[in-house]
Amino acid sequence: MRTQLHPFAVVLAAFLVGLGNPTHGADLAHLLDGKAFIGKNGEKGKALDPDQDEEIVFQDGRFTSVSCVPYNFSSAEYSARLVGDSVHFEAVTLSPTHGKIVWKGVVKGDTAQAEFVWTKERWYWDTRREYWFKGVREK
Repeated sequence: MRTQLHPFAVVLAAFLVGLGNPTHGADLAHLLDGKAFIGKNGEKGKALDPDQDEEIVFQDGRFTSVSCVPYNFSSAEYSARLVGDSVHFEAVTLSPTHGKIVWKGVVKGDTAQAEFVWTKERWYWDTRREYWFKGVREK
């Protein structure tokens, strides 16, 4: 005797398997919520600058660079994805007066590392600078 699977049973099984995945759906966007990392910034290709304090904060699906707030960079939605035991994140922060910063980083355990590119377009010339951040989780 041959048994056929009912299409509804297949859909139900796929749905239940998806519920067991901790990164399913909306949870993915908030993987880092409630975490903050304190560290230093530096120009890409150079050592971290001991005078460039930074704190990056993930809260309510948004990313904030505390050192950029005085330059009118607002918090922005961030995306996150699991890759092995690391969380990769991306965000784009904007300032009405100072341009935009594109952030791409990785959180592994209690350490965060990111590269970010600041650009400001003007009619007479554009600015593009690359930086990096490394920090540890604030507890």
